[in-house]
Amino acid sequence: MKLNCTLLLIAISTIVFAQNEWKPGYILKTQQDTIWGSLQNKNYNENSHAITFRTDENEQPSTYLPDDIYGYRFKEGKFYVSKYVDSTVGRIFLEYLVNGELDVFFYQDQTGDNHYFVKKDNLPLKELKYKDKFVRKDGIRYLLENNQYKGLLSYYTKETSGIKKDITRLNNVNHKSLVKFAKKYHELSCEDGNCMVYGKKLKRKIFAAIHHGSLFYTGRYSKESNTSQDSYISVKTYFQQFEQSEKLFTFIGVNTFYSRHLYYPYRIGIPVGFEYINPKKGFSLNGSYSLDLASFFIINNLGGGINYKSGNLIIQTKCSLVINLVSFDMVGVSPLFGIIYNIR
Repeated sequence: MKLNCTLLLIAISTIVFAQNEWKPGYILKTQQDTIWGSLQNKNYNENSHAITFRTDENEQPSTYLPDDIYGYRFKEGKFYVSKYVDSTVGRIFLEYLVNGELDVFFYQDQTGDNHYFVKKDNLPLKELKYKDKFVRKDGIRYLLENNQYKGLLSYYTKETSGIKKDITRLNNVNHKSLVKFAKKYHELSCEDGNCMVYGKKLKRKIFAAIHHGSLFYTGRYSKESNTSQDSYISVKTYFQQFEQSEKLFTFIGVNTFYSRHLYYPYRIGIPVGFEYINPKKGFSLNGSYSLDLASFFIINNLGGGINYKSGNLIIQTKCSLVINLVSFDMVGVSPLFGIIYNIR
């Protein structure tokens, strides 16, 4: 069991984050020239550098670069346009968060850092600089707060006095805060309140899950617990982290063990962690990592397996390695089976 589970995790880890799905959408050869078909949805960084498109399933896919087309859009709403950023980044596809009097764009670099940009018809594309940094002065390390983004937003919205207090309160730069700010700006600056062409919907997906699993102890853990196997029921809630990836979810749950011979002096586990869940229909791979609050973070779990999605329901099977972080040895292996339901 231990060997099979380990081999499964190695195989999954090599391809789990490379999974992509085809979604309906269109490319814009020019601002007005639309061609419908299917787009291959990749991660944020890859989506910014190229898009793979086909008009139907029987056609050989074509890959377009930012120099080739004006932009592209997924039917469910994600909208990219080709923009020249600077001499370092060059021309890439920026994702529209808001399209209107004040345009807001998003781009994620290869390190996973998020970059945000604003533009107006009469003002150029500029990045909102918001990353704090540490500086050293007289041998002391200080955190230097970066408020450049507030100055830029103030300049780009200077004709609308009612938005100034919102800029002052804007302490977190992310998808949600910038979309909310831009919508407020459009409400104040447009006489009919209807000058915002597009605003990305930021509805975070929430999943509920129930699993049944077994924990097969290895080595000294099997001897000391006086049993080779425990069974458990797990209930979890997942929260999508779309700021980093549409396929990344954090979760918290409760594991209820039922065995007369538990090695650890508790019958409840409280796993917290993150999981890769591909939302595409049909089969896909999953991967997860979690720590157990009930063991004061001593026990951690590294897992991977297969999902099958139909509608709002995901059937999941997974195998995990359970490791003691203090002694750095294997507690056991844990196969499980369960269902995940998309409740929002």
